[in-house]
Amino acid sequence: MSTVTTFTVRDLNRQPAKILAAVRKFGCAEVRTRNGEVFTIEPKIERKKKKFDKGFKALWARQRELGLVPPSEEENERINRIIAGEE
Repeated sequence: MSTVTTFTVRDLNRQPAKILAAVRKFGCAEVRTRNGEVFTIEPKIERKKKKFDKGFKALWARQRELGLVPPSEEENERINRIIAGEE
């Protein structure tokens, strides 16, 4: 017996977070329309992101080898304020 939670289109419209939580918990969820159609929602597995993360980490490691010093916490907060237009 599979564990699939069934929702309505109205639930999808009004409570999308609840449906996504069910997808995370059970792996998929069904959405049923008034005329009887059933749609399945499943998470998409992205594998390219992992390759990007590895390349990005290697890039930052190379930057540190070359002498890059990341900004301090205080500098980060100031940069965030500048971006937000507060300074």
